[in-house]
This record gives sequence, structure tokens and C-alpha cells, in this order.
Amino acid sequence: MASHVEANLQCPACLEIFKDPVMLPCTHSICKGCLQEWRKEKGGHSCPVCRTEFQSIDLPMNLALRNVCEAFSLSSIELKDICSLHKEKLKLFCLDHQELVCLICKDSEIHANHKFRPIDEVAESNKVKLQEVLLDVKKRLKDYTQVRDNCNEFSDYITFQREKVESKIKKGFEELRHFLQVEEEARLSAVREEERNKTQMIKEKIKALSTNMATLSDMIKTAEEQLMSDDLSLVKNFQTLMTRMQKPSDNPERLPRGSLLDEAKHVGNLKFTAWEKMKKIVSYSPVILDPAAAGVKLSLSEDLTSVSADEEHQCSQIPEIVSKYTVCGSALTSGINIWDVEVGDNTDWRLGVVYEKSFVLHGFWITFQDDKYTLSSKQSETWYPSVKLKRIRFHVDINKKSLSITESLTNTLLHEADISEWEDLPADVKLVPYFVTDDKNPLKILPVPHCVTIQNQ
Repeated sequence: MASHVEANLQCPACLEIFKDPVMLPCTHSICKGCLQEWRKEKGGHSCPVCRTEFQSIDLPMNLALRNVCEAFSLSSIELKDICSLHKEKLKLFCLDHQELVCLICKDSEIHANHKFRPIDEVAESNKVKLQEVLLDVKKRLKDYTQVRDNCNEFSDYITFQREKVESKIKKGFEELRHFLQVEEEARLSAVREEERNKTQMIKEKIKALSTNMATLSDMIKTAEEQLMSDDLSLVKNFQTLMTRMQKPSDNPERLPRGSLLDEAKHVGNLKFTAWEKMKKIVSYSPVILDPAAAGVKLSLSEDLTSVSADEEHQCSQIPEIVSKYTVCGSALTSGINIWDVEVGDNTDWRLGVVYEKSFVLHGFWITFQDDKYTLSSKQSETWYPSVKLKRIRFHVDINKKSLSITESLTNTLLHEADISEWEDLPADVKLVPYFVTDDKNPLKILPVPHCVTIQNQ
């Protein structure tokens, strides 16, 4: 019965209980809002049910229908608070069945020996529990929001990194292109210079040959004229002519070997020679600093081989380590790893080799601060090395798990260790060089001298 009544009170457009129903000239009723939507969609004035056209006039509100709909809605709400079995108001909450009951239900067999509480007490208890859960959900939402914002920040920073890395790559290759262009011009200039010199030498040779050829041609012409002259003239000039023609002269010399361009010199091993000359502009660093593992108060050099403190440095807060004055290098590879760090006049630094476990750095390092040296193994004690530390060399053999540190300018051994004896060392450990500074003077990783070796088979 209720569903039949509810169906008769539904708007034919939205199929919900009428809201502000208006009476159309065709006697159909419809929600005022639904009629406005119908007019916007179809235009004109017609009934959404029977499509009857009518004049554009203000339609009367169906007050009777509206009152019936409101009364039905109120009764529906009230029915929700009434016991469906006993038609009594729900006043208690059964703790055993976790449901609302009326007073008659309380004394029924189905709820025998059950515990009950007034609804207001249960509601108050539920509010407290709900508030606790709500706080937890809000905290989780905050965590999700922070992680999402962090992801957005990473995404933006990756774009910034890509632009910065592209710029560095372009600059590096532009330097190589400039070097090759200068080298090309030097090679072409050398070829042209050799061409000028040898062409000039040949021109001078041709000029000298032409002079001698002219002299000989003149002799031949004179001798032929004398042969055709009278006897008296021949006898008279014979001795002079013979002396001139029999005068010894140098035989013409052919061009010496090497008169052609030395192609072998100019194009032999051309690419190799150019590559070898690149050593002047190319350096190799055994350790590269990782910008993703650099504190926000540090400034790294463009080639990522030196670091200094910079309070004005505004790097995005994306580093993967906590300390704002710390930076780590690239992970050490298997075998032997050697690198030198020049501390120079830096007055606040820390250098070492570390690994990360549970977001904490472990390993070994040397610290220089307040004109005192300390070792990570005995941080509370001042350490007194035999020499002033200016350039520190680290020698790490991953395979043998050994570490040695020396002052490379004086070749003074500072520390030796067996890495495998380090506490809590993971089996798949990744060791990284470790740098800390709060000084504007940079810590510099020195390039490794390189050479090209040619091996004859």
C-alpha cells in the first residue's frame, strides 16, 4: 500500500517525491524545477508527459499535492524510528544483537538475558569511537595528501632536472664540437700551408728550368744560323760558338722525393690523433657527486666533482638524505676504487665511506671541525694525525672488503679497516663516498690522470 501511494506521489520527470509541484493545463503535475529543465532542453511550453502545448503563463502551485507529499515524507521518516514488530518507538540498544529495540522487544524471549543501554548513552559512546576513528582517517588522508604533494613536487623537479641536464649535455657537446672545429681548421690550415710551400718550390724550379731552356734554345738558334751562313762567317765565329756550346752545365735535376703533399701525415690516424688531443679538455673523475643525495644548503659544481656550503643556495627540497650539509657520491663498483679529495683550506668538513640502513648512515669517516680532528669510531676523542691533512686518498677494495685512507701529498697512512667487520653490514651493501661541509671553500674530487696505450700485436 505504501509503495502504491509513493508511486502516485512521484514526479513523472525525476521519479522522486514531488517538490513544489505545479499544475499544468492538461491536469498533469510536475516538479517546478523539472519543468524548468524541460523548457531549457526542448524550448517552448509543453507537458513532459503528454506533450500538450500551452501558453507561457505562470502556472499555479498544486498546494494539495505538495501538502500530501510533505506529510508522506514526514511519515516515512517517523516510520524509521518505530519498531516494525510492535509499532513502539525504538528506545533501547541491544548490546548482544547490536540493534535498536523497543521496550516490548526487551522483554521478549529473543532478547532474554541480553544487555541493553539507552540510545543516548550508546550514541555518546559511538560518537567518541567515531571521533577517534575520524581522527585516524583524517591523519591517513593527511599522509596521503603529503605523499601526493610530494609526488607532484618530484614530478615538477624531474622536469626541472631534465631541463638542467639537457643544458649541461648541450654545453658539453658544444665544447667538443668547438674543439673538433678548431682541430679541423688547424689540420686544413696545415694542408694548405704545405700546398703553398711545395707549389712555390715547384714554381721556382720551373722558373730556373725555363731560364736554362731559353739559354740552350738561343745557342741552338745561333748554331743553326752559322751552319747556314757563308764559310767566312762560320770560320770567324766558330771558336767562340764552340766554346760557348761546350761549356759544361749542370744536368736538370728531377723533383726530389717528398715534393707531393704528405697525405699520410695529414689523414693517417686522423680520428685517433684528434681523440688523443682531447685529453687536454677531457677529465675523468672516479667519483661523481649525486645531486639527489645532496643537502639543500650545498652547492655542487657543474661537473659534480666539488661541493661547498651555500646559505643562499635555493635547491628544491628533494634530497634523499636528511642533513642539509651532506652529499653522497655514486655507489662504488666492484674491485678497487681510488679517489683523492682536496680539502685545502676548508675548516669544516667530514669525509668517509658509508652505507645506509634504516635511513641511517653507517661506516667510517674523518671529521675536521673547530681545528680538531675526530674519527667516527671515537667521536668523543680528539685525533692527532702526524701531518696536516690537505689531500686525502681513499682506497676501497669491494671484493676484499678493505679500506685504507692516506694523506696523498705525504703518502702518510691514516687508517686501515676490514669493512666486513663493520657492525650491521648488509650482505648486499652499497658503499658510497661521504662528504659533509659547512664551508664556502670547496671539497674537490681530483681527476684521475689518463693516457692512451697503443699495443702492437
